Amino acid sequence: MRIYSLLFTFLVANSFSVLANQASAPSNVLNPVTLQQATQPIFACPMHPHIQQDHAGTCPICGMSLVEKQPSNLNNNASVTVSGQMQQALGIRTEPAQKRTLWRFIETFGQVQYDEDAIHHSHIRAEGWIEDLYVRSPGQRVKAGDKLFSYYAPDLLVAQDDYLQALSVIENNRSNGKSLLERAETRLRLLGLTDKHISQLKQTKQSLYRITVYAHQDGVVTKLNIRDGMFIKPSDTLIEITNLQQVWLVADVPESQHSWLRLGMPAEVDIPALKQQGIETSVAFIYPEVDPISRTSQVRLPIANKQLQLQPNMVLPVRLYGGALPNVLTVPKQAVMLSATGSRVIVQSEQEFSVREVETGNSAYNWVEILSGLHEGETVVTSGQFLLDAEASLSQLPSSTSSPAPSQQHDHGAMQHD
Repeated sequence: MRIYSLLFTFLVANSFSVLANQASAPSNVLNPVTLQQATQPIFACPMHPHIQQDHAGTCPICGMSLVEKQPSNLNNNASVTVSGQMQQALGIRTEPAQKRTLWRFIETFGQVQYDEDAIHHSHIRAEGWIEDLYVRSPGQRVKAGDKLFSYYAPDLLVAQDDYLQALSVIENNRSNGKSLLERAETRLRLLGLTDKHISQLKQTKQSLYRITVYAHQDGVVTKLNIRDGMFIKPSDTLIEITNLQQVWLVADVPESQHSWLRLGMPAEVDIPALKQQGIETSVAFIYPEVDPISRTSQVRLPIANKQLQLQPNMVLPVRLYGGALPNVLTVPKQAVMLSATGSRVIVQSEQEFSVREVETGNSAYNWVEILSGLHEGETVVTSGQFLLDAEASLSQLPSSTSSPAPSQQHDHGAMQHD
């Protein structure tokens, strides 16, 4: 980048040097900076601005012709006068600042993710061992009521035996055994037995050595952490089943456009792989933090996926519509130059171009909102503004640098050569 910067400065300096040597042709000259408070002009090297003297000459470091400058008051905006013929040669294009309706529009990408509200985990409530495993691999589709696995748990077997004893007591003495049966049945439910298991236990009067676990919902097996014969505990997540009838699309939004976001904001999604465009949805959730690296925030868009065509980790184009900002002052986006201190534009007044600090607001498409620093109808430069800004920057010389003596200039140049 430094090489390109030096090359650009060298080309700009050569242009100014050639123009300075063509003083006999005023129509082609890029005039020196003109300020309201002009003082005695000085001559400075475009490549080494600290080389200054009060008469024309060449730079002792690089040999370039010194360009006539005038010290500028740093509180004023520097301006450059450029003839019409030179404007055409430099390819300078302009456009007036106008008030228009700025349509808030964010075009970005989103990643398909599982709907976390549609994830179900299968756990057991008593330690045991897997006897039969009916789900063999992740990605397998299951329906509600399908068998997942069967297991043997000693504690659960003891609880069933206690329940059968309580059931026998109540058959002989209903008044004394009712509360005992209720406690035994509650214990079975706490250990994970369903109403179906308890009904079967009542009918058969036989304890179940193998307890079968069934799927609670339709979906896809997204995690399978068990195998045949494995010892399992209540803390283990055995199987995860995710319903893909609806998925989430998580889209990134630049930090500068975060103020546009609101719940319910309409959006459109394209699926290029399926040649589908303009699928309508809306913002259901705005994440409360900004990514520290990408400087983006995220929004969540729910999308129906009845045909299971959308797969997690797919990246899809997203368009968010934030509504209109009517009657705001705007300039083309390419007219705004960014710097460490803020934003600025080059404003044209006939053949004079001046640097103007501006405060920007929202941006959409190719337009930027101007909050202050410009008035409607003022003309800004949209092409060639960097060349003019470079000339204006070179003209902003510190007022404390007075014209040094020729001998001091010569000694400084010699030191640089050494």
